[in-house]
Amino acid sequence: MKKISTIVLAAAFMFAGCQDWLDVNTNPNYLATTDYSLLLPSAELRLADKVGYDIALYGHFWSQYVNQNASTNQYYTVSTFDVTNSTFNSVWSYFYASILPGVREVKEEAVKDPNGLEYLFQAKILEAYSFYMLTSLFDSVAYSEGYLAESFEPHFNSGEEMQDSLISILESVRAMDFTAVSASADMHASAATDMIFDHDADAWLQFANTLYLKILMRDFDANKAKIQTLLAEDNFLIEDACFDHFSDEADKSNPFYESDRRQLNTALNIRACSDILNVLDESDERIEYYYENSHGASAFGTPYGVTVKPAVSWRLNLEPTTPVYFSTVDEAEFLKAECYARLNDAANAETAYNAGLAAAFARVECDPGTLITNEYKFVAGTTESMVEQIINQKWASNIKALAIESWFDLSRTGYPTRGTTITDFSGVLGSGKYPYRFINSKTSADYNVNSPMAVEVYEKMWWQK
Repeated sequence: MKKISTIVLAAAFMFAGCQDWLDVNTNPNYLATTDYSLLLPSAELRLADKVGYDIALYGHFWSQYVNQNASTNQYYTVSTFDVTNSTFNSVWSYFYASILPGVREVKEEAVKDPNGLEYLFQAKILEAYSFYMLTSLFDSVAYSEGYLAESFEPHFNSGEEMQDSLISILESVRAMDFTAVSASADMHASAATDMIFDHDADAWLQFANTLYLKILMRDFDANKAKIQTLLAEDNFLIEDACFDHFSDEADKSNPFYESDRRQLNTALNIRACSDILNVLDESDERIEYYYENSHGASAFGTPYGVTVKPAVSWRLNLEPTTPVYFSTVDEAEFLKAECYARLNDAANAETAYNAGLAAAFARVECDPGTLITNEYKFVAGTTESMVEQIINQKWASNIKALAIESWFDLSRTGYPTRGTTITDFSGVLGSGKYPYRFINSKTSADYNVNSPMAVEVYEKMWWQK
């Protein structure tokens, strides 16, 4: 497990986030500038906090992994899609007020430092990931104005425009002098100021490539040549991109565990959804990694949307030291498998699919036994049949790791299929309507005359099926 000093953690909290492009007044009691190397772990920590709780919570419910406990109601509106433009204020504001200012300052200061190339490299990748997450959730975001250029009433970039911008950022990362980046990383190897990869430049590049492939796949046909180039390079994650600096102490544990298990007045809320058993074999050891029978439940769970009492349903197995994942080795392999399937290359699709399954089991320290070669055996067929197999197993591997990515995949591909593999449930939205986006923040709408009109949660984005 990666380590980082308590001093650096304290500094990360101390110096994070007061940027002049957001401040209305300047407080002389606060430091105006700081060492940009301390802002990098701060940004990583804050990103882990938001991705690891709010976004993970919606991912677990909206990917249909879990149900709400019948005798409590903390997540009832989440589970039934009963959301408004106030629901997502925290996610939106936290990115713009806490995460992105630090990322931008790292970029601006690192470019001035002859030894700062590695920090520039990392900051650009974190910038791409942050805006990938924002545009995947909200579609239109404040990027050209409000981030690249200071503006208190920014116009927004559309989702299609953000697709081009994200590709541009990651292509600029890939075009950097990697020998020089690596040399810069070697200079900082003992600084303990990178909380994701410990200044491993190769791992950062692999993360960038994995993110780049994922973004390109949102318009597969238009980006086919670039995708084939990436596949030929085959330089994707071989180590999970995650924040794993948690301990079993109050305010220091995994943010999902901290909020649901320590801070709520009940620890019984999030119950198992039986939809997962439509993909996973009952002998799959991961089931007991994902869920726990903590109250002697008489059944595993219920179909999505059916609230259930703890006595008849297992609970989501949250743990205080579980990492917050931004991407995983198994995600990278499943992405490759899907690409090969769409290129009608069944042999390579099967190889990557098997590698994805093996990595998914290894990540949670479970033994697949003969599942990969038997119950989960890849079957060559039509493009759609192969993609469905791949996405279904990717969905079943993302619990407690990349739940939000499963929701993105469900919206992008239509798999797992509603009404067959998973429950067809529309909640309060009405028959045939499902959540495809977060609604534009009320905070943004109230204070920015150029903020776009709120779009209903069931309206699809440009890249969704």
